[in-house]
Amino acid sequence: MHEIERKRVAVADLEAGMYVTELDRPWFGTPFLFQGFLITSPTELEQLRHCCEYVYIDPQQSKAWAPDKPKQVKHNYELGWLDYVPDQNTVAGRHRFSTQRLNVEPEKRYYPPQDIKILATDIEAAKRLHRRTHEYVNVMLEDARLGRSLDAGGARALISEMVDAVIADENAMLWLAQLKRRDEYTTLHSINVCILALLFGRHLNFSAEQLREIGHGALLHDVGKMRVPVELLNKPSELTDDELQLLKKHSTYGYEMLKDTGIMSSGALDIVYSHHERIDGSGYPRGLRGDQIGDYAMLVSIVDVYDAITSDRVYHLGMSPHEALNLMYEWEAKNFPHELLEEFIKCLGIYPIGSIVELNTGEVGVVMTVNRMHHLRPIVMLQLNPAKEPYPIQKLINLELYSAVRNPVNIVRILQSNAYGIDLNRLVFSQASA
Repeated sequence: MHEIERKRVAVADLEAGMYVTELDRPWFGTPFLFQGFLITSPTELEQLRHCCEYVYIDPQQSKAWAPDKPKQVKHNYELGWLDYVPDQNTVAGRHRFSTQRLNVEPEKRYYPPQDIKILATDIEAAKRLHRRTHEYVNVMLEDARLGRSLDAGGARALISEMVDAVIADENAMLWLAQLKRRDEYTTLHSINVCILALLFGRHLNFSAEQLREIGHGALLHDVGKMRVPVELLNKPSELTDDELQLLKKHSTYGYEMLKDTGIMSSGALDIVYSHHERIDGSGYPRGLRGDQIGDYAMLVSIVDVYDAITSDRVYHLGMSPHEALNLMYEWEAKNFPHELLEEFIKCLGIYPIGSIVELNTGEVGVVMTVNRMHHLRPIVMLQLNPAKEPYPIQKLINLELYSAVRNPVNIVRILQSNAYGIDLNRLVFSQASA
């Protein structure tokens, strides 16, 4: 591996054959999914000129380029390239790191659900929608706390947009659902449960209209907590029996508050009323059993528990997605229908978004997408190099494109939450605020 000699070049002066090592802005949020690539087409030149004012190139790798014959050289893996690129006529060769193949196509806005690309345009749209939903939920919760009339109808337009966003790019929305802050638990939990419920409902092939109903109830499922004393919600120690009984009233409070608005459907209201019911009758507020619990409420009960135990609270640190699903599987017999919980696990994938994973290269990263076609090969945002030292800038690696090469890159293990001090919340927040 040669020592990298960087040269700053204005985008107007770029030419085919130059090897770009760094942009004048973070790679994340640009059309380029990998750090380090050779310019081989006018399309790539146009994309660079659209995104940047200048870039840094590696003159040595630029000189090695030959456009008229296959390229068989070792590349700088530290820059996100393959260690070896085979002949262009092979299957792997056709997947060579052509940014024209990997980049966002400007004219194409909607992608099929199995598409694993993280699209910068969809992530930006998801951020804006998330911010508006956050503002709405904050106002709604404050109105509930102060006893004002509730604008339950205000959620309808937001939910419709969220349904469209989930259909357009489930990975972008699910990435934002990893945003969890202890000091804003109720607000972010409401949004996350809504996103997860929509994703789960879509996985179960519910119609768009059904998804809107599920989303309406899920977004407002905990509004009744505003009638419970805040010191009870934030108590760091175990609740007394009396305190627990008071807390359990929040689902009834929420149901009564929203029913009086006359806006929400019966299915959405049942989510608010019944999301703490359990199939063995141990739930509340009515102790319903099995089929007595509505389908929507049962669906939301699963995602509600999942988000709660993966979030940092005053009384516990959040678990990793993998740990949470394992624990919920142990609880299944008393709490959730077996088939429904298994479908939720399938929905989140073998490596759920937000999982901290170690690769066979020794690198450590965070799973950014669910790959519906190849479950073992998501896109990973690398955080640590093989020596477990932080990368200076975030790097994305698409494991699917490393599957047909001589030395494939694979995930070898899922790590615990906060492994190596990786703060997932800070990572998501930095992207959500960018």
